[in-house]
Amino acid sequence: MPFLEISRANAEIAVEINSAFESVMQNGNFILGAEVSEFEREWAEYCGTIGAVGVASGTDALTLALLATVEKGGEVITTTLSAGYTALAILNAGAIPVFADINPQTFNICPKSIESLINSKTRAIVPVHLYGQMAEMSAINELAEKNNLIVIEDAAQAHGAKLIGKPAGNFGHAAAYSFYPSKNLGALGDGGAVVSNDSEILRKIKILRQGGHFDNFQTEIEGRNSRLDEMQAAFLRVKLKKLDGWNARRKKNAKIYNEAFQNILETPVCENSDSHVYHLYVIKSAKRERLIKHLETQKVSTMIHYPFLLHEQKLFRQISQKSLPNAEKIGKEIVSLPLNPHLTDEEIEIVIEAVKSFC
Repeated sequence: MPFLEISRANAEIAVEINSAFESVMQNGNFILGAEVSEFEREWAEYCGTIGAVGVASGTDALTLALLATVEKGGEVITTTLSAGYTALAILNAGAIPVFADINPQTFNICPKSIESLINSKTRAIVPVHLYGQMAEMSAINELAEKNNLIVIEDAAQAHGAKLIGKPAGNFGHAAAYSFYPSKNLGALGDGGAVVSNDSEILRKIKILRQGGHFDNFQTEIEGRNSRLDEMQAAFLRVKLKKLDGWNARRKKNAKIYNEAFQNILETPVCENSDSHVYHLYVIKSAKRERLIKHLETQKVSTMIHYPFLLHEQKLFRQISQKSLPNAEKIGKEIVSLPLNPHLTDEEIEIVIEAVKSFC
């Protein structure tokens, strides 16, 4: 069983995808046209924000959000348990990544660890809504307000996640989304977007994504060439109509796993079901390598998200970094099981039986 089979989702919407392709081809406008504008409007409406700006990738979305809000040379605190692109975006924005430990129950960034790292050089916090579960935004925002810090949500895995009734993207100055094909809302290529309730931030990002060009095409700031193209925007508009239904299927499958593995395996604690859209389903095992090999013999594919903690990687370790004991322990035990909206009941049962036979 493959870890992820995107072709099943595409087969479900093949007619609509083909129609979107033909529409863009006939229109002949492939960069920053009507499809991008309409997707930006629809995505902002879905996220409950005043606006959205489409860019070329999730990494660029986070980079541009930081460039629009944080001065170069400052320190930006984020979690050590995340994809390397989180830290890479901070470096791309000319800032210095500083890594906090995780909450051992949720695996998300720990507010107390953040607080211990804040100093006169700190300029921003980038909480990652890891695996589809939103971080502790109330506590994080309290720290940010107390210390006059920018908050940029890394929502690359949290499409549709909500906290106290509000979607991800409404808890910081801006939020960065990825539309990489494997995401809950994925393009048929790459793409990303920044959402915000700050019109000035949105204006700056529209300039930054277009090489720093203002309306008169005069370059006045150092920008990027980072634009969501028309074809991907058209595909995303089709898939957006399916997102809530697909997320509901993810939650249903995760619930089946949770009930099956109760008292057998540890999984991240989820205190609010709306806050988790299960981009990934992650378990802990002290015998991880043996478990992975056993599942391979049962033809069940797994992955590790993420095998290398960011504070232990030379490229990202820009300053002296203390040990982060929770992440360092849990990072050796995590493994991701197949979970997506298109798994059949039979396939879920195969995974459950394979895991149980090991335990």
